[in-house]
Amino acid sequence: MSELVRSVGLLTSQRAVLLVLGAVRTKIAASLLGPAGMGILAQAQALRELLTALATLGTRSGYLKLIAEYHGRGDTRGLERLIVTTLTLVTVLGLTMATFAGLAAAGVADWAYGDSGQGMLVVIVAVTVAVSVPAKVIARTFAGVLDYRTYLLIAVVESVTAVVAMALLARSWGVEGAVASFALVETIALLVGGWLLWSRVARPLKLSLRPERVDGATARRLMRLAGALTLTSLAAAGVAVYVRAEILRQLGTEANGYYQVAWQVGQNYLGLLGTALWSYGMPKVATRLEDPEAIMHLQNNFLRIVLTVLAPGVLALLATREIWIPILFTEAFLVAAGMVAWQLVGELMAMGRQSMNISLLPRDRLRFLVFQALLYWGLWAALSTVLMPYLGVTAAAAAYFAANGISLVIAYSYHHRVLGYRVHAENRRLLRWAVPGVAVGVILTLQADMIVGRVVPLVMALAWLWANRHVLNRLRAREL
Repeated sequence: MSELVRSVGLLTSQRAVLLVLGAVRTKIAASLLGPAGMGILAQAQALRELLTALATLGTRSGYLKLIAEYHGRGDTRGLERLIVTTLTLVTVLGLTMATFAGLAAAGVADWAYGDSGQGMLVVIVAVTVAVSVPAKVIARTFAGVLDYRTYLLIAVVESVTAVVAMALLARSWGVEGAVASFALVETIALLVGGWLLWSRVARPLKLSLRPERVDGATARRLMRLAGALTLTSLAAAGVAVYVRAEILRQLGTEANGYYQVAWQVGQNYLGLLGTALWSYGMPKVATRLEDPEAIMHLQNNFLRIVLTVLAPGVLALLATREIWIPILFTEAFLVAAGMVAWQLVGELMAMGRQSMNISLLPRDRLRFLVFQALLYWGLWAALSTVLMPYLGVTAAAAAYFAANGISLVIAYSYHHRVLGYRVHAENRRLLRWAVPGVAVGVILTLQADMIVGRVVPLVMALAWLWANRHVLNRLRAREL
């Protein structure tokens, strides 16, 4: 576990720096654009994810798996073919997708925003995608070869640039400037990442990364994984755009800006562990396929981090949301305080599910990977649509909670029944206390009374950390 804790610690500490920089960027955007502008910007971000999924055809996770495999067995020629082939494919796909999106900008804007007049935003997003697709593949190369310092260096450079670009462009050109800042940031990330790829991977390993003809065997292996991953990535990105489009159509841009508070906090702050799960956990599983017990041990160690660190962290975030929402956004976004609880508990369950699912791709369990992704995102879309007339924008967060709960149960059943997964004794003990404790704590945070709704949940979170201090000490000592 020492390597896991060291890697998670590095990823988490560096991720914390990225969160601070991201919070500064968000604060700048929220202050300059307000809830309505943030609602438009949030949809541009969701649209960018969808176009990226289309442009990469789900190759990013498959690429990470293959990089880890080739590097793990020291196959430098295979590594060379994979990098060149993947970069060639995604660059061509990215340019093609950007061109089509730009030509159909008015129609895409009408679907995503309910306003064909937002076509210029679509054009800017398309340009961003063309640049960001190869940049993200380059960054994932470093995760695949387990060079997390370089992987995170690129992310830090990107985040610092994003803060400066947002401050300058959003102030000068409003929402369009804020969206344009994404394109500028990705261009710089591509240049920096390309130089680091040459100096820290290609040169030391004597790889030739000159653009050449795509290697057929490598492309077929990559696309075999991409066939399944395309569906999962498209489902995730497409449903995110759909739900936000429904919010925009039914409730307006301000409502989408309010939901961005819940979404961003959940994705960014609980994403601390999510980054480690997919950047460290999945490649590590790919190198341990012959040892099911080692894989299960890794899964349980991630689950233990969820239960001992993230669970009390959720209670602390909920108990203090009237403090951090104005700090991260502005006081105008306090309207979102009520929906944050649903979203964060949903994210907590998502982390529990992902602690198991890191083994699916390395084990080639593609059929279930696709099934659970389509079920999960489909549930979120359907429940959001059904509940929105009754709950308003809170429906998106409540549906997210429900979809994660149902998907967690189904994922556990599959891993336990088919792959022999079992929860270790210590984690079973933690679960017996954590599940009712989080439930009670969340209910208390929904109360308006300062003592009952704020102080008591904080005390509960601290008491949980104190009761499990031996686990935290082992984490710090890298002995878990």
